[in-house]
Amino acid sequence: MVAAAFAAGALLMLAWKRGAYSAGQVLVLALALRALFVAVPPVLSDDGFRYVWDGVLQVQEGVNPYRHAPEAPELADLRDAPTYESVYERLNSASYHSVYPPASQVVFAAGGLLYDAFGWRGSFYLVNALFAAMEAAVVWLLYRQGTGAGALMLYALHPLVLLEAAGQGHTEAGAALGLVGAVIAARAGRGRTASVLVAGATLFKLYPLILFPFLWRRFRWEGLWPGALTGALFALPYAPGVAWGEVWASLELYVRLFEFNAGPYYALKEAFRLVTGADWSKTLGPALRWVFLVGLPVLYALDARRQWPISKAFFWSVALFVLCATTVHPWYLAPLLALAALRGPAWPWQWLALCSVGTYLFYAPIPNTEGAYWAFVVGGWGGAGLWALGAAWKERRRLINPLLQWRAHRKARRVMQILPQSLLAQKRPLHLLDLGAGEGFVGAALRRRLGATVTLADVGDFSRTDLPHVVYDGRQLPFEDDAFDVVVLYFVLHHAGEPEAVLREALRVARARVVIAESVYESEGQRRLLRFADRQANRLRCGGAMAEEPLRFRRAEGWRTLAERLGGTVVQEERRGRFVHRQAFFAVRPQTVMRET
Repeated sequence: MVAAAFAAGALLMLAWKRGAYSAGQVLVLALALRALFVAVPPVLSDDGFRYVWDGVLQVQEGVNPYRHAPEAPELADLRDAPTYESVYERLNSASYHSVYPPASQVVFAAGGLLYDAFGWRGSFYLVNALFAAMEAAVVWLLYRQGTGAGALMLYALHPLVLLEAAGQGHTEAGAALGLVGAVIAARAGRGRTASVLVAGATLFKLYPLILFPFLWRRFRWEGLWPGALTGALFALPYAPGVAWGEVWASLELYVRLFEFNAGPYYALKEAFRLVTGADWSKTLGPALRWVFLVGLPVLYALDARRQWPISKAFFWSVALFVLCATTVHPWYLAPLLALAALRGPAWPWQWLALCSVGTYLFYAPIPNTEGAYWAFVVGGWGGAGLWALGAAWKERRRLINPLLQWRAHRKARRVMQILPQSLLAQKRPLHLLDLGAGEGFVGAALRRRLGATVTLADVGDFSRTDLPHVVYDGRQLPFEDDAFDVVVLYFVLHHAGEPEAVLREALRVARARVVIAESVYESEGQRRLLRFADRQANRLRCGGAMAEEPLRFRRAEGWRTLAERLGGTVVQEERRGRFVHRQAFFAVRPQTVMRET
């Protein structure tokens, strides 16, 4: 089976690269395969027997599935009955209360209707068919949404999705349907529909509850009350008789006790074991849960600040849930792949999902398969991590922009702090030159804060702003004397091939002030650290787009002496930072200024 899954994955990748198929062809093939996979018996997971048990309890016995664990004394007569004994013997976690939410229980109850006539097989295959129909509806929605053939096939024909959603009837099919439908509805501005669909997803798997704040930001109360009402209507019939404490304890044990195919958790566990020699299993599960809970507000803030598409907000929230889980069964990844189809290929997750099929070897009745299980865990998560790092490296300029812009605002604030208030208070806008501007983010921040007219200048066009930009030779600026009120040189001079020429020109074209910010050192060790850190930071920042000149760091006294030797007067000097990154700031008055400004 594992070999067949990888062969199917290779064929899928080949078909995706060729791009020779239409979305309609993918749809027909996907639906046909799902019809075939419905007949697969429950050989990959024993969850199906819990579905049948919960359904039988409801329909045949009239017992709330949340009231008793299967091994509870109250159910002894049921367990021992020949009719149900074969199901009970195949249950997993018989000592735990059912934690499947109400919509899942409704589907299980439908299966229970067939138990008397067709036994557990009839119940299982009806449940499986219902979940397969839901998952087929996901494929249909993606097709109707206009998803391209490539993105559609990466979800609809993925071996894991076919095996799990259609072949084994996992409840993730219902969650995926709700999530994809909610994204489509939200895109169309239908907040109420999106709310109901997120509630539906939550009624199959609890974690989609975390997505309601994203709807609140977009639709306010309209994005909450229909979902809340839907959840209440489904939950109320099950509320009487629920053993709340025991159900919660079962959920808690899933976090503290169970572990499977959880790459980040395994990595942390092994790291702590190597350092301390102790087993941190029972501590790391709750700790990762707190990481998840702390990470959610960060995602909410990013969504609000950057106006994320709803598909991106949903995708990364579900991804965070998976990354912080201690148990990642293969089918947990199906909703992520469905959301990825609305955004574009998520190759690390595609790879992880394919490798996760191999983790079934952990349960295989074959000797010496534990090593193969770990090979798929390490290969899956390790490969996904490397793939993600590679993608991040290719997109580093886009990914690092928010950090550079944040730093630019801090730099702009420091420039303002060293300028005289009389200059900042003048009625006309300041005319400012950001010399050695790089991306131009500092100049853009100063324009925003000061309302200044800002020009950028550098030896190459690296600007990522709409500010006017001048490329010059690093020696002579194409501006008249006193052309600008202020010239800013922020971490520039140590990069210049001829720092004296750069500073001389800055003093020439500045009427009131030249602001110099430089990384400085006091010992040879600090200088070496500066050189290393500067080179690595700039390689990450620009990927070699900016030429690597010899770095000419100086002590603070050296920059002050240079400014004064070129005719400037240092009217203010500040020091910031400690050993790791010492910084010196100078406000220099050019010779042409005859009075204090």
